[in-house]
Amino acid sequence: MEVPAAARITALSDGWLTRPSTSARLLDALRAVPAGQLDAVLLTVDVDRMLASLRGWRIGHRQKAVDLLLRERVEELSTQAIAEIVSALHTGPTPRSSQEAVVEVMTTKVDTEFHDLKYRLNSTKDHHDLEHLVFEDLEEDLQERLLEHIADEADYAGSSDLRVLCDIDDTVKCVIHDDRYPRGVVYPGVVTLLHALDKGGADEPDRPGDLTFVTARPGGPRGLVEQYTRNKLGGLGLPQHSVMGGSFLNLHTKNAIAERKLQNMDRDRLLFPECRMVFIGDSGQADGAVGAEMHQRDPRHIVGTLLHNVTDLDAAQRAEWADRGVHVFDTYAGAAAHAVRLGLIRVDQAREVAAAVRSGLELLDLSGEQRERLARDLAADEAAIEQLAS
Repeated sequence: MEVPAAARITALSDGWLTRPSTSARLLDALRAVPAGQLDAVLLTVDVDRMLASLRGWRIGHRQKAVDLLLRERVEELSTQAIAEIVSALHTGPTPRSSQEAVVEVMTTKVDTEFHDLKYRLNSTKDHHDLEHLVFEDLEEDLQERLLEHIADEADYAGSSDLRVLCDIDDTVKCVIHDDRYPRGVVYPGVVTLLHALDKGGADEPDRPGDLTFVTARPGGPRGLVEQYTRNKLGGLGLPQHSVMGGSFLNLHTKNAIAERKLQNMDRDRLLFPECRMVFIGDSGQADGAVGAEMHQRDPRHIVGTLLHNVTDLDAAQRAEWADRGVHVFDTYAGAAAHAVRLGLIRVDQAREVAAAVRSGLELLDLSGEQRERLARDLAADEAAIEQLAS
């Protein structure tokens, strides 16, 4: 159904650069939206562009719009519309007044409505996700207030999802240490496994926001590196996801990389205390130590780490890692077998992952030695899945 007010708001949003007086007219157009139509209007227009055109700071048009949307008429809005407004508000500088409105509206939501809003905020199209909002944009007292509300809502019985945190280099793509594959290859089966974990561990199978890529790469100005990372992952057919980055200070040593990843995982635990978490990483850097440390801190929350073997770990090293909640795998069929043992996916999903690994390997340009080794690893991993089925 066409919403007439939406067309006017879109036209005013598009014309604000050439007409400084447009922001006042746009605010009037928002106020004039009839009762009961505001949600439909906001779901039709580009909210980012609309709020960007209301930067009349001297006369406060933007804040008046925030008050209108998040205070006066917020009861008319769906969680999707609220999420779009909040995401738009923390693009660029976020003044204290806007921070207060965001925290106010979020802390009035409870149960299903709050959890839906939280996950929608974490699955935005750029780096302005829930982690960025809470830990980068909010002042300390408002951050504490929102985190307290998140903790209070963690006991809500309707949510027990699995959070999937995943490294990128040598975990999703062959980049540094792994000599079994050509450089730049996306590992066969990894996308299928991520879909299985996203669906198999969730009460709401296709709800957005359960998958997060964790990296020590710096976010850069305006999150450009995180956005670049999203773009590089964009064509892989992954579930909807977010990216948690690092800083330039975290690139010097393995310990520094590990510290940043631990910080990212701790942040995720604070944002999603109601969930279980699994971490997928590789043996080339510090992912095993990161996963083991997180498992030790909170074994009920961090159910385990799946560690991609890219450095030829032997049987004794694998057993040592397993004692610390870190489960080493050679192919993603092996990762799927571990996920079945941990109760995260079903056997039939693990078989789908194994089939994806097998078909993916057939398409790769491998040397005879590489193909022979991977065939041997896959056969062992497939046998492990079938043993779990018996």
